[in-house]
Amino acid sequence: MNSELLARTLLHLTQIGVAITLSALLWYFFKVYQRHYLKSWAIAFCCFTTYATFVLVDVFWRPVFAAVWLGQLVKLLLISFCYAFAVWILVGVFEAVKQQRLASRAVNQLLLLVTGISFLSVVPLLVLPHYQDWVGYLQLYLRLFLIGAALCVAGFWLWSLTKLIFATKVVASAMLAWGLLFLMSATSIFWQKSELEHYQIAVYLKHLELLIQVILGLGLIIWLQEDERSTNRELTAKTQYLDNHDPLTSALNRDALLRELDLLLQANTPVTLLMIGLDSFKVVNESVGLKQGDRILREVNRRFESSIVKPRLIARTGGDIFALVLEDCSTDRQKLFALQHLEQLIEKPFTTESGLIKLTASIGLAQSPQHAVEADLLLQKANIAFHHCKSQRQRCTFYQQGMEEESARLLSLEKDLLLALEQDQFVFYFQPQWDLREQRIEAFEALVRWEHPQQGLLMPGQFLPLVEQVGLSKELDLLLLEKAVCTLAEWKKQGVHIPVAVNMSPVHFQADGLKKRIQQLLLKYQVSPAVLELEITENTAMGDMEKGYNYINELQQMGIRVSIDDFGTGYSSLGYLRKMPIDKIKIDRSFVTDMAANDSDMMIVKTMITLAHGLGKRILAEGVETETQLQLLRTLACDAIQGYLLAKPLPEADALALLNGCALSN
Repeated sequence: MNSELLARTLLHLTQIGVAITLSALLWYFFKVYQRHYLKSWAIAFCCFTTYATFVLVDVFWRPVFAAVWLGQLVKLLLISFCYAFAVWILVGVFEAVKQQRLASRAVNQLLLLVTGISFLSVVPLLVLPHYQDWVGYLQLYLRLFLIGAALCVAGFWLWSLTKLIFATKVVASAMLAWGLLFLMSATSIFWQKSELEHYQIAVYLKHLELLIQVILGLGLIIWLQEDERSTNRELTAKTQYLDNHDPLTSALNRDALLRELDLLLQANTPVTLLMIGLDSFKVVNESVGLKQGDRILREVNRRFESSIVKPRLIARTGGDIFALVLEDCSTDRQKLFALQHLEQLIEKPFTTESGLIKLTASIGLAQSPQHAVEADLLLQKANIAFHHCKSQRQRCTFYQQGMEEESARLLSLEKDLLLALEQDQFVFYFQPQWDLREQRIEAFEALVRWEHPQQGLLMPGQFLPLVEQVGLSKELDLLLLEKAVCTLAEWKKQGVHIPVAVNMSPVHFQADGLKKRIQQLLLKYQVSPAVLELEITENTAMGDMEKGYNYINELQQMGIRVSIDDFGTGYSSLGYLRKMPIDKIKIDRSFVTDMAANDSDMMIVKTMITLAHGLGKRILAEGVETETQLQLLRTLACDAIQGYLLAKPLPEADALALLNGCALSN
């Protein structure tokens, strides 16, 4: 081997060594950082290494290949790996620019196209040997042109990055230079005819290519390091942001609220802290889904941010609970305006995929310096006022001395409530419903009581608001439903066949699993559906009229009767009420109580009875406590009554005794 051939061989071997080193480094960094563009570039330099190796074999050891087919096989592999290098460079640049992985199908199609072009470049030499020189030039020019064009495109593509750091500029410039070098090689070979000129130009260009290759490799490594540092800075900034903000709504979190609020209080800034909780938001999540519920929470935060009361701080301290800090809200008029405005913001309907949803809120307030001068104490007292507001079913409540004891009592009741569900401490008291025409007991309403181990018998108003507040309404509903069906089964064994009405909370009615659970219970205890009646409030039935109609109709088809409780206190549509397959309408006791002394209430009750009969529904009046009320209801042709005049809610044994006594008297 002469010195000239040795020098060129060493130059090619150096280029191959640099390419192998780059490929190994890029693959190592891909394993560490899992960036797909690094994997693509590692494959690209593997292809370039193979391409350069076959160039070395083809140019310097061509006499070894005596057989034509063997030489053409080397040429095919050389061209294929050359194009594959260009493809993988472009794939890597695409993944780096777009920050996403290119589909494997697209990569395979590109490689298939490369293979096709390679075959088209080699096959003509075997078929048309007389045109060997022309086809050889075409192979060389086409290869150099395509690889140069690919590198130029990759370089321009990298220059389009929005985050253009120094290393990116180096890599983009190196790719552009490398692409231009390939284009210059194609041009020089076309214009220079002598072998000496070809050799000299090839050596110069190969040295430049090696230099560019080294610069490109260094640029890629520096780019990766800078990109990693930039990513780490972004992650650090994101972590710091998440340390202070709620990831769902972007409002402050509790810790950040306390820090910012403490700074305001240290500056002696008078503030009003509001704890705002969305009422029955758990029901919203169950009806429209968690995704839509999250959208509502984000919309609530957006409304607060754009509010004209301009809260100084907005935080999300719980699932559906927000805390707002207001300045310049010292007078009663300013507080009233702020509360009314915030209530209007929440009550404005929210648009979801299921339609419009209307919400209400409970608001607890505490002020500085009147109630506290420390952030955590002020938040605690606003929270106490909020929970007091929830338990009392009020719209807004200011903190007052003594609420701590009430909160402690409610917390204790909550623990007792969970234990009561486990130990079945709830019992039924039965209040009879009297048929005025048949003069007999037509049904019993099952009213729940809590046999508290320490506090004795608790009435519904003492614990049902807490049940709803802590989200146990469904669990209690299921427990009471099974207890009612079990009671009906026991009565059946005793020869007692009389319907029992069970109240169903809004959170559970229309739930997907309720109908199936009722069917399971009726089958388990061998109870006829005709003796089970579900009582729902007017607003529950009419909240989603189409869904309510379908659901009640399905229950009716199962043989279960449904009645509307507290009629007159909601917003029934007469059209839907006419279509609703309801068995009974119950007039709310508030209209019956004063009907004897109040002409308006008398007229309302009369209208309700006439309306119910006109719709073909039975009607029952609740809260009948005097003979006068009874006689008036008889005169108005009311179908049935329920109230203390007939009997208070009774334990099971007393209720059955009353039923037997009435049967004997009749």
